Amino acid sequence: EQEQEQEQEQENGWNTFLNKKKQPSTTNASASASASTTTSSNTTTITALNFATYDYLGMACPNTQLGQKDVVKEASIQALSKYGCGSCGPRGFYGTIDAHLHLEEAMAKFHNTHGAILYSDGASCAASTVAAFAKRGDLLVVDEGIYEALGTGVTLSRANIKYFKHNDMQDLRRVLERVKATDESLGRKSNDQRRFIVVEALYKNYGTICPLDELVKLKEEFCYRLILDESFSFGSMGKTGRGALEHFGLKPMQHAEIVTINLENAMGSIGGITIGNEEVVDHQRLSGAGYCFSASLPPFLATAAQASLEKMDKEPMILQGLKENIAYFYNKYELQVELADMLKITSSAGISPIVFLQLNMNNDVDVDVDVNIMTRRQQIDLLDEIAMTCLTNGLFVVSTGRHVVQHLHKIPPPALRLTIMAKQSKADIDTAIQVLKDVVANVIRKRK
Repeated sequence: EQEQEQEQEQENGWNTFLNKKKQPSTTNASASASASTTTSSNTTTITALNFATYDYLGMACPNTQLGQKDVVKEASIQALSKYGCGSCGPRGFYGTIDAHLHLEEAMAKFHNTHGAILYSDGASCAASTVAAFAKRGDLLVVDEGIYEALGTGVTLSRANIKYFKHNDMQDLRRVLERVKATDESLGRKSNDQRRFIVVEALYKNYGTICPLDELVKLKEEFCYRLILDESFSFGSMGKTGRGALEHFGLKPMQHAEIVTINLENAMGSIGGITIGNEEVVDHQRLSGAGYCFSASLPPFLATAAQASLEKMDKEPMILQGLKENIAYFYNKYELQVELADMLKITSSAGISPIVFLQLNMNNDVDVDVDVNIMTRRQQIDLLDEIAMTCLTNGLFVVSTGRHVVQHLHKIPPPALRLTIMAKQSKADIDTAIQVLKDVVANVIRKRK
């Protein structure tokens, strides 16, 4: 009943929003992202700056006006002409095409691992990988902030689960020491059960980066294996975009035994890949549920992902442009003191391409809204209004409060989410910050 109520509430909110779109915007934002609105009898089309998707490197939608080549589209067209669309079955039953094998080989070579295994979608990759290695009686020590796909894998594993506080290495040590004390009291050896630590490199629902340098030391001290999800860090972190392991000077197989990567973010395609040693890869070909029982990835999507990978490898200036935009956004945002007082940055500033902004009203701001006495629903309503008003003024951001409440161990606070991308110009970022500043001030002051 609660889920139905939330769904109905969300539907009513969007219906109200869409109805409002047929009327001229009443927000007096001094900056405009040059929104273009076209209304027909049934639909409304709005052109806005995209700060909402995870297309960090612009692979899915390059800026052709700047001469950027659409390698994903070209590779997809060629593959469709050669293979057709579908793959006609699971990987083990007539569903493996040479395009799948080429992508697996390319990813393994790129990460310098023994092998890689391709899944047909990113969520099933993370969920199936965890469940393939952890079974009933095993132990998973899990960050409480993991996203939905990893959480599903943890649940499906039926293993014993112990959570530690999000990104808190002291609390992780506390959990590991308690397990060790239990072992000693029972006379149990640590290798009597398989034990894994499960974390994200860059957390989807928080924008925070896991301190892998500290975590790896604890993993090795207490003799655990590490399952690391690099879905949101791959293509955005590290000197060459290989992810958080590279950022911290660590290596797959050596410091993280099992690494999952989503191809639906920086690669601009569909699917997921797990990389590791030969045993890690081969085990999943018979035990990974998403690999064994799901129809394999359409070959043209594998070809598209490989084209993105090759472009990222050959054109490092794309990644450099992304990092420059990330640093530029955080620096410019912090200079907007009044905006930063109303919406505080809670993601890893200066590094994370996923920016989370939470309500942070204080006495220095001339508004009569106190977040400390607002209910969660009131905060969600306020952030929804800000996001919707931004859209009418040509800026597309996401209010996260209504779609991160299911399949999570810990529900994150309501927030606005922005994603920084390489294809955004400095002027785009300036405009986004100014629109956000004006909209936030207007929406909040209306509630005085």
